[in-house]
Amino acid sequence: MTEKEATLGRWHKEFFENIHLFVKSGLSESEAKSILEEFLVLSQSTPKPKVMDIFQEPERLEEIGVFTDIRPEPRDFMLKFLDPIMKKFKVEGIENLKLLDGVIGKYPVTLISNHLSHLDAPAIFTLLYNSGPEGRKIAESLVFIAGRLAFEPDFTRLGLYMFGTLLVCSKKDMADNPSLSDVMTKINMRAFRNSQKLQSDGKVISIFPEGTRSRDGRLMPFVDTVYHYVANKVILPISLEGTEKILPIEGLLFNQAVGKLVIGKPVLVGELTKKEMETFPKHIEQISFPGTGDKKQFIIDNLALLVGSNLNKHKHGTYRNLYKGDVRETNQLISLPKKPEEHVVIIGSSNMSVAFACVMANKNVKVTIYTPDSDIVKQSNEERRDVVHYPIYKLPPNIEFSDKPEVMESATLFIQGTNPWEFDGIYSKIRTYLQKNKSPMVNVIKGFTGSKKGLILEDLNELLLIERERLAVVSGACYPDQIMERKISGFEISAFEDSLIPKLQELLSNNYVFTRAAINSRDTKGVQLGGALKTIYAVAMGLVEGYFKRELGGNVDNTLFHLSNRFFNEMVSIGVLLGGDPTTFNGLSGMTDFMLACFGSDTRDRKYGYDLAYGTRPEKITNGFYGLKVLPNLIQLDEKRHPIVTAAYRTVIQNEEFDLVAEKLQMQLARF
Repeated sequence: MTEKEATLGRWHKEFFENIHLFVKSGLSESEAKSILEEFLVLSQSTPKPKVMDIFQEPERLEEIGVFTDIRPEPRDFMLKFLDPIMKKFKVEGIENLKLLDGVIGKYPVTLISNHLSHLDAPAIFTLLYNSGPEGRKIAESLVFIAGRLAFEPDFTRLGLYMFGTLLVCSKKDMADNPSLSDVMTKINMRAFRNSQKLQSDGKVISIFPEGTRSRDGRLMPFVDTVYHYVANKVILPISLEGTEKILPIEGLLFNQAVGKLVIGKPVLVGELTKKEMETFPKHIEQISFPGTGDKKQFIIDNLALLVGSNLNKHKHGTYRNLYKGDVRETNQLISLPKKPEEHVVIIGSSNMSVAFACVMANKNVKVTIYTPDSDIVKQSNEERRDVVHYPIYKLPPNIEFSDKPEVMESATLFIQGTNPWEFDGIYSKIRTYLQKNKSPMVNVIKGFTGSKKGLILEDLNELLLIERERLAVVSGACYPDQIMERKISGFEISAFEDSLIPKLQELLSNNYVFTRAAINSRDTKGVQLGGALKTIYAVAMGLVEGYFKRELGGNVDNTLFHLSNRFFNEMVSIGVLLGGDPTTFNGLSGMTDFMLACFGSDTRDRKYGYDLAYGTRPEKITNGFYGLKVLPNLIQLDEKRHPIVTAAYRTVIQNEEFDLVAEKLQMQLARF
């Protein structure tokens, strides 16, 4: 038996295990067996389309073309095959198809959809076809853009004969096959020309703008190569949910999942000719090109919003922060307020400052992130994303970047979002503006500074001469990455002036972020110290974890949790020594943040220590590393009173061998 035959046999065997699904849907066992056997026969007897010959004989491109029409036998069979599988799917928005009456064939129409499964194109066809006369009319006019790899497997090829297809080649396919790149470029040019002709003949070109299947069901960035298929055309947006559960990415076992297809309202994207616009239906809305900025990116992003507006809020992915997170109704887009209640200026671009910007953008405010790097400002504004810290996430329209110090003049609230080691580069140009504008200033960054006081609010007060009553700190057990993902998070606030707290609490609360006053709302030192010290102890915890895993292997939970109480008690003792109230450390900025930093899966500080224990010194500075470096400016390290932080300092800063330090630390802890 050849390898190919063995592989074929394996997928046939696995495929036949689907018999229970068809029986469950109401077919007899013999009927179920018959339909599965027919699938296997057709999948092997149905040939690859002629367009695939081009890759062996590129000179035949003009003769063969790139279009493949439907084949009635595979189409009729696949409708029968998919019907029991998709019984639990529903179609919404059928009434929107009537808006296309008199449009298809007269104006170019393109269908776009999110992409979850190999079954998406057949599913769209089937669900539309079975939804009634309007849906069937659209289904019979569909022509899907398809990559050549979709035609290769017997299993997927059968479904592609349900409708017309235009062969295209992806950038990845071209990169993987440089010898064919010339012919692939010609194929893509030919496909685009064909699409225009097909649209004028009444066909609806159908594409998946993500370019590939989403591996987690959430929207990925729409690729810019689809621009020419959507610009100056009527777009019919489709939103799919559940097809990935019918046929998971790996394997051939079907599930009778619950899902739906939502048909959005058609929209004209861009412009038609002046003559066409004279007769274009007034009931179809238009998305016009912007006057400035990247017009292509603007159109692509708006397509994603059309698809995302009918998806569950947890599926918005790259575009999630464009939707309001402080209302019960889902899928309301954040808009640029005509009369913002606040102008929030965030000083410094960091992971946490961008996360806070997205939280506040849910309110009726304007947010400006100040960073002196003009190139980053320009690119971030044009692409509507933070190109350094969160390039994957699109940012709401009420967030902008600026490198102009003058932006400080109109601020009604300042957010301190600069990492401690970057203070000099940021504050040197804006110091006088901050002294003139008396608006409140809130620190959201954790960690020690390099000054004698060592805390950010104290530096703002004593070095930059910002009045104490203007200052507040917000802290909590939160990863900025997870705030950007809109996972439930929380903060607590401490301020020198009590009246600041209600305002900040309102601004920093929504459906996924919950903010409250600190246990001791005036203990700004304690709240800052909890966030600063926990980064140091997270580095120490990483050192311990890495050391014992390296030496003994396996799980080290016993060690870490046994030491957690010792670590926390030492952290509190240093916090009190530096001026914090001991009760404050029982709050979100103390014990809760300590547990997250020391045991959370995404902590950068613990990973820094872990990598160091394995002999790798990370290049990127973390707050924990910087805190350890400057801690001797604030207290005298006492090996007897504070053995953990002293051991971490000797290893991380003084480069002593941790194996020797760990043995001594273990003996000291054993004597407690």
